[in-house]
Amino acid sequence: MKPGAFGFKPDALLLSVDQPLITLALDSFQRAARQVPAYRTLLKEAGVNPGKIRTLEDFQQLPVLEKKDTFQRFRVAELCVDGELGSLGSVLTSSGHSGIFAFGLTDTHALPATTKWIDDLLDHVFSVRSRRTLLINCLPMGVKIPTQACTLAETSVRPDMAVALVRAFGQHFEQIILVGETAFIKHVLELGVKAGVDWPALRVHVIVGEEPLAENARKYLEIILGIDPRQPETGIIFSSMGVAELGLNLFSEVPPVAPLISLRRALHENRELRHAVLGARDWVPSLFTYDPQRIFVEFNTKGKLVVTTLDPEVRLPLIRYAPGDRGSVVRLKPELRAQLEAADLPWQVLQTLPIVSIEGRGDHASAGPAAIFPEVVKEGLYQNPTLVPLTTANFRLVSGTERARIRIQLSPGIATSTQLEEAFAKALALYIRAPFEVSCEAYETFGGGMALDYERKFQYLGP
Repeated sequence: MKPGAFGFKPDALLLSVDQPLITLALDSFQRAARQVPAYRTLLKEAGVNPGKIRTLEDFQQLPVLEKKDTFQRFRVAELCVDGELGSLGSVLTSSGHSGIFAFGLTDTHALPATTKWIDDLLDHVFSVRSRRTLLINCLPMGVKIPTQACTLAETSVRPDMAVALVRAFGQHFEQIILVGETAFIKHVLELGVKAGVDWPALRVHVIVGEEPLAENARKYLEIILGIDPRQPETGIIFSSMGVAELGLNLFSEVPPVAPLISLRRALHENRELRHAVLGARDWVPSLFTYDPQRIFVEFNTKGKLVVTTLDPEVRLPLIRYAPGDRGSVVRLKPELRAQLEAADLPWQVLQTLPIVSIEGRGDHASAGPAAIFPEVVKEGLYQNPTLVPLTTANFRLVSGTERARIRIQLSPGIATSTQLEEAFAKALALYIRAPFEVSCEAYETFGGGMALDYERKFQYLGP
């Protein structure tokens, strides 16, 4: 793995006409067309002559691939360069959320470079090489974070183990980094409070993965940890998006450390600015940047994310691959500069970044003719910090001919009531314009996740 530098060129924007980046994409295509058996088959079936793919316009006519075209159809070796697995140092498995497992492969010789890349990123954001750091990996078992710059603890999804580590070792480190999914980190922090952990007395950072981070959820975690978002030295919470078959930390809110996080919060809180930047909408999706020397990014006409790997040494190259997420380009037009600077946002930095919005997979429930997305519900669930501890933050979103139903799972020991349902409905209504009703259900009777193990992604849509 040889990802590019963490700085970005001002003209390295999504679908840029920047020729070096286009050349990287074309080179990656030609390598796969020559050396990957499965891709040669796919191109032949699509009637593509690789020798005629010479421009960006040609490249964008190539077939868009999905898991069903690749991992479901071909043996893994056929998707690899020369049809061979090679000397594998590690294999990363996808969640299987779609019903199909995909795999990310790393050669043995690439493992040191991968570790260095992760440590470089952690050092850039958290100064881990100069601050004694305990990194607690709370991602489901199988997702590793190789590091030599931090002291690493891997608890998987055992909240009691994570809290025990903090209580036993927190005082011996200058800072702690928690890595996990939002609802699980919420659970860890709340359990820590009950166990007597004084979170604000520690410098704790959080890297959220697995699912999109609601901005209101970030605020709630900041409250528990005593983080002042205007002072990064008190702690940083940022969201990272990886795709197993493409790579870890593919999209992220950092680096640089503050601008994108500040932009998303400003858009979240300022309706006028939000509409100016994103158009008329009541919530803000994840805003990410990425390394344009590592991946080439497109969105098709339906908003589907399409990614091409650019690393010339990657064992399993994927060309114009759609992992299932939807989004769009965020272009900060020059005429927005005054509004952004008035909101104390660093225009000079933001306008150099390739920025995309990721809205999830597009799955939703119907409320008559209207759609309600799980990502919007999450913003409402975390809106009132006094209500958040009363729920696990898991819910079911059920379609209806006239209105949708939102079934909220309460935390263990919390009894349902009409007043509680009304309070949640009030918070949700700030983000949901379609008709809906709320039912708060006891932890034990909720079903479909009664005993949460956090090993699998929660199914938000369903009865």
